[in-house]
Amino acid sequence: MEGLLARSLSPVQFSYDDAMVFSRLGDQLFDELAERIATEHKYRLLFEHKLKPELFQQIKIAAADYISACLGSPIILSEDEMLERLLEARGTLPNYTGTGLLMPKREHALEFNLLQKSVATAFSQLGANDLIDAVDLPVNLRMVYGKTDPEKLRLPFTSSKLHSDVWAGVPADATVVVLPLFGDIDHITIEAGEMPREMELGAMRVMSDFDEGRDIPMVVSYQDAKLQHGTMYFNDARGLHQTVRRKSEGVRISIDFRFRRKFNDLYRSMVPPSTGGVEEDNCIPYQEWLKVGSEKLVVFDETMEEARARRNAGGPVPLYTRGYRVVNLFE
Repeated sequence: MEGLLARSLSPVQFSYDDAMVFSRLGDQLFDELAERIATEHKYRLLFEHKLKPELFQQIKIAAADYISACLGSPIILSEDEMLERLLEARGTLPNYTGTGLLMPKREHALEFNLLQKSVATAFSQLGANDLIDAVDLPVNLRMVYGKTDPEKLRLPFTSSKLHSDVWAGVPADATVVVLPLFGDIDHITIEAGEMPREMELGAMRVMSDFDEGRDIPMVVSYQDAKLQHGTMYFNDARGLHQTVRRKSEGVRISIDFRFRRKFNDLYRSMVPPSTGGVEEDNCIPYQEWLKVGSEKLVVFDETMEEARARRNAGGPVPLYTRGYRVVNLFE
């Protein structure tokens, strides 16, 4: 097994011509998505879609309801109170992970499904339904604090290191979606850009640590791509990005997930299969993903008390959401 993992993490050599074919094909596929979805497309590997205000408001309410439930509040907290209580609870929430995820537990099933449904409703109105093959289930609600434990900044897969999500196990043909919801997005933000085009194909592999890719430079920086609440950001998996903290106070809350598109078999086939990433492929067929929250529910078996006991006992804390089931609402 160790030998197999070592081989999966080892770089594969590609010719310059193969690398450029891969890069150009990836651009064609990404541009096709942008033509359908983007309200702004300034950069080669990043485009934006500004949500309709009513759709964004629906997601915000659902997210606030879910976060309030995680904080033990019987009512939906105001944004200011929610952010204040999250800052007070930093380091004590048993369902908050080192990767910044606020993971749903058994007590939060209803609230989380409403959040999942609100994101799917907005996504389905972007105009590219016929191009979408599969989408992450569940979506991630991520909280990034300005002040964090220095030890967490040294974790192998911390987002503070420059990286491609492929290095953690995300499929190379994925598109990464980020939707900022609340908090300080000016000072606790994301910086993105491009590696050299000829390095993209060779870099589409799982790594043992984001530091393994430190010799892959960001040669184009998307400096003007500033996060805005209510705007979805679509980043090709070939892109490089990292979390940047310019202030030690505050918190940023966002939704993120990945999807894979149809009609890209040649592009997928150019990347050798790899294993060993910390992120599993949690994509399910798009039409099934759209049913969660209306015809199906995603449910979580672990309780908050069980998560707290495991944490207090020094047990491993999952980096990503595990231990859920999808059940049918109707026969």
